[in-house]
Amino acid sequence: MKQFRFEENLKNINDVKNADIIFFSVSKRELLNKDYTRIENNIRVLNNAGKLAKGKIMLTFDGFDFDKREIYEIPEVRDYVKNIWNRCKHIFYFLTGLDNNRAIIFACLNDYECFYRINDKEKQLHIIYNKEIKDKTIDEMIKFGIKIDDVEDVRRIIFTFI
Repeated sequence: MKQFRFEENLKNINDVKNADIIFFSVSKRELLNKDYTRIENNIRVLNNAGKLAKGKIMLTFDGFDFDKREIYEIPEVRDYVKNIWNRCKHIFYFLTGLDNNRAIIFACLNDYECFYRINDKEKQLHIIYNKEIKDKTIDEMIKFGIKIDDVEDVRRIIFTFI
């Protein structure tokens, strides 16, 4: 049976180990106040967990339920994600591929285009990569993979969103 956690704060490596998916939602208050305390504390635990944390975090943002924009279209979310990325460029190792979470968070760092097919309500996201962001992300992901002895999986993860 899958274990899901809805986290305020990860306390230790066992919190990571015992969950298949950890839902981490940044509150609108944290976003607007540019408060990174909780996410930095959680990233510290994820870093310590190493391989155990691979693909376990579903990063979301609360307070935009009635906003028709996608999170990568909201300037405050984009700014918050850029600041998280500046603190932890290998964060994509921890993010899940479910619901395109890695790609959506990566879109917050880059320019993008959205396309609609005729008579279709679903958006097709096309990320316009910023070379510097892309290269720094890849470099830091590989460095983290070397540190935790998981370079092959890091490479696989990179191909899921870049």
